[in-house]
Amino acid sequence: MAATAGSNVQQKIAEVLEGMTFPAYMNNADNTKISTPVLTDIDSVRQWLEDLRWMTETECMTVLQGKTIQPEDGESLPSPVRNTKEHIKMVRKRAHIITAECAKLFHKLDKERWKKVHSNALRITCTIRSLLHDISAHSPNLDIDVFQQQQVVMEECAQLIKHVESIGEINGEKPQKLPMVHSLTCLGQAFTRLIDKVLAHEVRTIVEGVADSPSAYCIKASITSLVGVAQGEPQMCHLIVKEGGVRALFTICRQDTANFVKSQALRAVATLCSVPEAIAEVEKVDGVGCLTDILCDPLTTEATRTEVAGVLAQITSPMLDHYRHVSGFIENMEDLLRGLIGLCETASSPEVFLLGSAAIANITFLDSMASEFLARYQVARVLITSSVRLKVSSIFIKDQLCTVLANVAMLEQCREDIIQCNGLTVLVGCLHEKPPYNKQTERVACERVQQKAAIALARLCKDVITAGVVKQLKGLQRLVELCRKPKERNYSDSVLVACLATLRKLASVCCTNMLLFSRPPSVSWPVFAVLICYHFPGHPP
Repeated sequence: MAATAGSNVQQKIAEVLEGMTFPAYMNNADNTKISTPVLTDIDSVRQWLEDLRWMTETECMTVLQGKTIQPEDGESLPSPVRNTKEHIKMVRKRAHIITAECAKLFHKLDKERWKKVHSNALRITCTIRSLLHDISAHSPNLDIDVFQQQQVVMEECAQLIKHVESIGEINGEKPQKLPMVHSLTCLGQAFTRLIDKVLAHEVRTIVEGVADSPSAYCIKASITSLVGVAQGEPQMCHLIVKEGGVRALFTICRQDTANFVKSQALRAVATLCSVPEAIAEVEKVDGVGCLTDILCDPLTTEATRTEVAGVLAQITSPMLDHYRHVSGFIENMEDLLRGLIGLCETASSPEVFLLGSAAIANITFLDSMASEFLARYQVARVLITSSVRLKVSSIFIKDQLCTVLANVAMLEQCREDIIQCNGLTVLVGCLHEKPPYNKQTERVACERVQQKAAIALARLCKDVITAGVVKQLKGLQRLVELCRKPKERNYSDSVLVACLATLRKLASVCCTNMLLFSRPPSVSWPVFAVLICYHFPGHPP
């Protein structure tokens, strides 16, 4: 019985297997061996699994959508800081519109266009009320002085409407213009003070986010908002400095645990230092000492050191209207220059080299002591070698390079370094820069490159051999061309004077004719320059 039952089971299994369809890969060419079937190879099982997947995914999605994803501790950015940048832009944009409308109303009052005064005044007051409503909705916790100023603005709006509603001829006389002008003036002044207070409150929120945020994410987001608000906006830079923005940023830079955000903080400092108040604040917090420590720290990354160079280039820029000596530079000058030269020597990109060389160039104008340090650390050799290694082509980089070489060429040690490192070739190449650039800033930079290259060559050519090398490099020919063709120098008189001085220096070194030191009154400067060049042996006519 048992054997018969076993054979029946095996027979049924065999029948079931024979009725199944198996993939082709399970049979070989000789049909001698068949692999054991897998459940997923059965059509009904595979269909059931596919249907099950859709049913379970739908159920899982329903459950997940009903749950909130909790952020990690400290990773959620407070909503006032998150929306402050956009809110500040909105407030300033609408304030500009209201100010423009007020100017138009003044013009209509001046021209006594009474029919349009009423509608314009109503539009201004309605726009102001709408703005005040949006400000209160965004920042319900405004300071008490902001609320008080809002009340003042509302009262001035009511006073203006009162005067406007009274427009009409009385006994044949025209409306009085003076009271309405006075009311509109008071409204404008009150509105300006209100906007300043509102912006100061928003800026304070960002600064507090920089100084008191509990996490790295919040600090980064706050600094990003700070830079976005201050970029190209002197008024906002003033407010940020007034609210302690510079002090908060340097506090972060001094923290050893804040390396993750130092580069951003330094970039924010450079942005703010476009206004004199920020540079004065840098002095108060010993910012130069802090920058020196970061720059000279061997553990500081290149990105952070590059941002330090950017700050130094900004606060020492001679192009600023408020250019002055910053306290702390003289005491830290040697360390700063050593760190900047090291940054240029190991620069991984032209952008890094640009900021480092710009800071060095600006520092050379601060004090004569800087030239001694530059000679000690072979700045000419480092800059020329690095510029060749990086294959720099930017006119702005060449501007900084020529500035440094021209300023240090008076020192004998630097002069020898420039000549030995093929610096004459670099300078003559800078003379051949062409002024037709697309942007005005590039054209001006090209003029500076030509002028400083000519000055550097004049200071280097103290002997016949050096002057002969310049002539062989076709530097003499280019100097004459710059003198004779104003278009080649973008019609710049400063380039003309520098080229004439260089030609005169070359003539004094190579010629014994003392008449070359004086120009006859009847001979123009370009012609005089050409006459000088003819005294060089072998010069083409």
